[in-house]
Amino acid sequence: MKNLILEDDPILSKRGQIFDFNNPQEDPIKLTEELFAAMVKYEGMGLSACQIGVNLKVFVMRFNDEGIACFNPRINHYSEETTYMREGCLSYPGLFFPVTRAQGINATYSGKEGDEMSASFIDISAKIFQHEYDHMIGKVYLEYASSYMIRNARKKQVLWKRKRKNNGGKTDKY
Repeated sequence: MKNLILEDDPILSKRGQIFDFNNPQEDPIKLTEELFAAMVKYEGMGLSACQIGVNLKVFVMRFNDEGIACFNPRINHYSEETTYMREGCLSYPGLFFPVTRAQGINATYSGKEGDEMSASFIDISAKIFQHEYDHMIGKVYLEYASSYMIRNARKKQVLWKRKRKNNGGKTDKY
């Protein structure tokens, strides 16, 4: 399994390449399996290909107690209603702060077999989709926070890492 890419890697700020089902850059089924395995291993709600060093527009996420793979995702509509919820990112371990996002979205994407799908997501699934979609366009969640919020979150991150180290690598998520 590929290792998780951490915050200082430039791939996180690159736009992903479109996945070409006619001439695949990687086996889509194998890539999906690798992404799900890494998401589960690192206890995430979603994981983008760039987070395991693959510069393609692909992510996986938990949805309705299952997982979905989204190739070449596109958000077509954002609700006017927003949510302001605490958010983290596997590439920024222990760094949590509230982020404002649309409460609901309509999106299109391809599944791992190349089949086109459209779906609506609300609340936590909309938040996850938007977070992972941002990775596709080279945007990270820090861009939604003030320097003050990030500074405070960094202080808590140090404590989170210390607690995790003292507990043999395990910690509460929040």
